[in-house]
Amino acid sequence: MLRHAAAAGKVLAALLLPGLLCLPRPLWAGQGTTGQQAVPPVPGEVTELWEGEVLTSRFRAAVCINARGELRGAALLRTRGGQVDVYHLEGTVRDGRVEARHPSSGHHFAGRLMDDGLAGGTLRLKNGLSFAIDARRTPDVPVTEDCAPVPEDGWRVRKE
Repeated sequence: MLRHAAAAGKVLAALLLPGLLCLPRPLWAGQGTTGQQAVPPVPGEVTELWEGEVLTSRFRAAVCINARGELRGAALLRTRGGQVDVYHLEGTVRDGRVEARHPSSGHHFAGRLMDDGLAGGTLRLKNGLSFAIDARRTPDVPVTEDCAPVPEDGWRVRKE
């Protein structure tokens, strides 16, 4: 019975966690994630680090926002087992409202940037499930070439 419950939990996590960060599957280092080194910021972009928890996992998401309000970024998701996956994000920020999506998955995040250093909103999965997500925001952070957070100890991306 416990074995079946553990297997069901793993299946649920495998189905839900990738969608929670707006992508259908993780990208490993070398598959669109440039790696571990910080690069100078792109002129005209501001960067932020968003940190929080989703179900049993923690996330660190870097977002880069240009003067037109276009958002790009990547989130590192560390599962309870210690695996770190990378998920790329795209969207917009206008008048403090955030919209992020992944076109091929159908997942969509809508939320707000708050003055108290927080971001929060609702993630709607393609299948109709929705989750409230809150994150702490840190401005002006270093990012990698593809606007991913620079990994810290315990947040290293698995090499292929």
